[in-house]
Amino acid sequence: MKISVNDAVRPGPPGLAEPNAIARGLGVLGDEWSLHLLRAAHLGATRFSQFQAELAISAASLTTRLTLLSEAGLLARRIYQDNPIRAEYILTARGAATWPILLAIWDWERTWGGERAVALPLRRHALCNREFRPRMMCATCGEPAELSTVRAIWGPAGGWARSLPHTGTRRRASAPRTPEEFPSTMTVFGNRWSAVVVGAVFQGIRRYADFESALRIPPNVLAERLRVLVEQGFVETAKRGSGRSEYRLTSKGAAFFPVVALTLLWSDHWFADADGPAMNWQHLDHDFAARLVCDRCGAGLAAEAIEVVPVTSRGARRDE
Repeated sequence: MKISVNDAVRPGPPGLAEPNAIARGLGVLGDEWSLHLLRAAHLGATRFSQFQAELAISAASLTTRLTLLSEAGLLARRIYQDNPIRAEYILTARGAATWPILLAIWDWERTWGGERAVALPLRRHALCNREFRPRMMCATCGEPAELSTVRAIWGPAGGWARSLPHTGTRRRASAPRTPEEFPSTMTVFGNRWSAVVVGAVFQGIRRYADFESALRIPPNVLAERLRVLVEQGFVETAKRGSGRSEYRLTSKGAAFFPVVALTLLWSDHWFADADGPAMNWQHLDHDFAARLVCDRCGAGLAAEAIEVVPVTSRGARRDE
């Protein structure tokens, strides 16, 4: 993705500190429990007990995340019993629109996630009745949308000063953990600072000092996030001619591009700012809008046409 780094290492102009669409979107999705809850909701969970059984999450953490997702407009809280009061949480249009992000995460995990405690279920496309992988295309021209052909620049509401999430939840290290479907994603993208650092890498920021200047992130947090990205093989360090180290995307990191692009596009659409988009996107010489298609039949994917196929063995392969 050719992203302009104009203004990438400078704070935004005075008076533009109000969080933009990217900040609001990452404030919600830059949290691993929230991503797990959305996955469970897409699979049919609506009630507190169903979420808790699916995720083995503490009641306090679950209440916090359900409140966060409801206040952010991704879930709608509906009372189904008055005495005692019981509520269910239904995906709104904004919440339902996260399915391409979750599907892109699933695909990246299948290819790059490595060993896991729980095997990923497969996905079948109902239109062609075949197990598939999603492919991101340009909705304008129908050609593949790849890291090398997509360009984004800050829009009217853009700039780092406005794009940093101001708040976020944090799961305690001592909290009980459940076997995760997306462990690698949660490691590199599962909290707001991780998501911001990954976004900065895709923005073209390479040097530690530039990360520090652009993100205004506490040095200990920045060092830890970059260390994790290196350990996970998401980025690698390389020496420049000046002898300074740079952080560069590996093939594994570059393959995460659809997740980043879909997350930012979702944020800009569903948290639209009155000042305009946070980022303007182009594919080749025209405007870019993302579209996921089935790699087996080429048809566009829709949430209702994607079926989960349980994995019966760790060595299961998709049909040929």
